[in-house]
Amino acid sequence: MKIIKPNRLQSGQNIGVVALSTPAKTLKPDYRARAYKRIKELFGLNIIEAPNLDHQTGHTAGTIKERVKSLHDFFKRKDIHGIMSFWGGFNTHQVLEYLDYDLIKANPKVLVGYSDTTNLLSGITQKTGLVTFNGPAIITFAKSTVPDETIECFRSLVMETNTSYSYPVSKRFSDNQWWIEDKMEFSTNPGLQTFKKGKAEGRIVGGNIGTLLLLAGTPYFPSMKGKILFIEDDEAENPKTLDRYFTQLRQMGVFDKINGMVIGRFARCVGLSQNDSLNMILNDSLKGHNFPVITEFDMGHTDPIMTVPIGAKVSIDANKKKIVITETVNR
Repeated sequence: MKIIKPNRLQSGQNIGVVALSTPAKTLKPDYRARAYKRIKELFGLNIIEAPNLDHQTGHTAGTIKERVKSLHDFFKRKDIHGIMSFWGGFNTHQVLEYLDYDLIKANPKVLVGYSDTTNLLSGITQKTGLVTFNGPAIITFAKSTVPDETIECFRSLVMETNTSYSYPVSKRFSDNQWWIEDKMEFSTNPGLQTFKKGKAEGRIVGGNIGTLLLLAGTPYFPSMKGKILFIEDDEAENPKTLDRYFTQLRQMGVFDKINGMVIGRFARCVGLSQNDSLNMILNDSLKGHNFPVITEFDMGHTDPIMTVPIGAKVSIDANKKKIVITETVNR
């Protein structure tokens, strides 16, 4: 399938904010205002909210029809130059069978989000070839502190046109439940770790592992042949559930197909420990496979949150602990 690259975002343009799962109204109004103000000040981007953002139908932000219409309208509108998820949830995959993929393909725009938005990004890239972006959502900019690496990576990959981009390693990270006291607590970042040495190239697939696996057996699950799998997961997981996900990937044959894997940092509350570690899980699930694996990448549910272009070419060097996007990802 031909890869389609969206037009880069520019200061002064408008981004549409969508809620395709959980309604936005459950976030404190002052947090939302802080996020919108930050996005304007940092990037010069204006916010336009989807009509269903604060709707509630059962546990979702309006009906499936309302959520699909909001997304379609933003892809159609010439005054909307990019689309960002407010946050995640549990039910974004409901919209996939109702999307007009020809419409999206004819109006390629920056589409960014993470967590439950993984389904939308993966489904659209798989069906259209459009490069989408697993990266910050509105909720990211609502936090009391937004790390410089989050800001600069987003700017570099969606607002600038670079022939390559080498991911930095942050000096510190945060994984506390910031919304309880509106405070980010930072710790020293030990940096990227090598689980299995080697080098590999391929196009990026992935996102939130539990969310991605909801697409298994559907037309929206990404083709894995020759790809580099980027995965992470949220604070609600634990060693038992992570083991289950990696085992499912193994038994689906994903590890027979990919060229390499990059795993995001798991929050400490997930409970991985010396006696129940990620390495133990990987030793079992990757038995018999020799592709390079890098762990502790700044991606997903800890901060900083790097922007990862789904569908773009990437090179990973687990020996030198380097991850480089090797092509332009926008126009």
